[in-house]
Amino acid sequence: MTAPDPAPHIDYAALKSGGIIMQKDEDFFAIRLRLPGGSISANLLPRIAEVAKKYGRGEVRLTARQGVEIPWVRFGEIDAARKELAEAGLTLGPCGPRFRTVTACPGLPVCRKALADSQSFAQQIDRKFSGMLLPQKFKVTVSACPNACSKPLENELGFCAAAEPRLEAEACMGCDLCVDICKEKALSLQNGKPLLDKSRCVLCANCVDCCPTDAWKAERMGYAVYAGGKMGRHPELGEKIADFVDEEQGMGMIQRCLDFYRQHGKKRERFGDVIRRIGLKEFKALVLQER
Repeated sequence: MTAPDPAPHIDYAALKSGGIIMQKDEDFFAIRLRLPGGSISANLLPRIAEVAKKYGRGEVRLTARQGVEIPWVRFGEIDAARKELAEAGLTLGPCGPRFRTVTACPGLPVCRKALADSQSFAQQIDRKFSGMLLPQKFKVTVSACPNACSKPLENELGFCAAAEPRLEAEACMGCDLCVDICKEKALSLQNGKPLLDKSRCVLCANCVDCCPTDAWKAERMGYAVYAGGKMGRHPELGEKIADFVDEEQGMGMIQRCLDFYRQHGKKRERFGDVIRRIGLKEFKALVLQER
């Protein structure tokens, strides 16, 4: 009588790094897909459903970071499921101590409040940095306006588009529409012209959008950058480290932040905790030096 084959050795950490996560019931795994900005072609949805039905229990879950997970996949069927997903053009999302899939709001041209193409920028960031090995998880998001729908202050790095308004007084007819529409009470009518209180302005550019004579102009546009945010057991909000950063500058800033993190971060230490340990002033001096 021959002895039974030994149980296969499973490298759970390696699986997790590639987007395959063991469930509470250790016989099953969830396969996490990589969907930067939460965008996916409608043509791919039936393929995901097919894999979920064939290898799981027909369930698909939406993750907190705009991804998709297929749970209830047995270990022995992971490779087959992964192969079918790859054939459809779907890749798995990085997990563990890595640069995670980038999230984003809809942005231009979808959202009427948007000041930037957040989806395009998120895709650009994700293509360059996704999956990079780091001391701990590293999350980035892009918001297209100060409404901050993708929660930039809750990520290691958050980009939030903004526009600084400037009035061309000779074009203003004193209609008071911008004063009425400003939610921040940053505008008041003085001598028949709107006066801007910069201490109240959040750079949303609603005044620019609503002006019937185009008297309000966006003088400067770009992203505010927040660093060091996180949620979880010990949440912290990110600190603003820069204003009116363009995409090229933003990409360079991300690279310098990652270099800083790899140089100064301890194993399993979150990015924001490194900043707080080293000091915000010292951190900014390093990552903003080439702006």
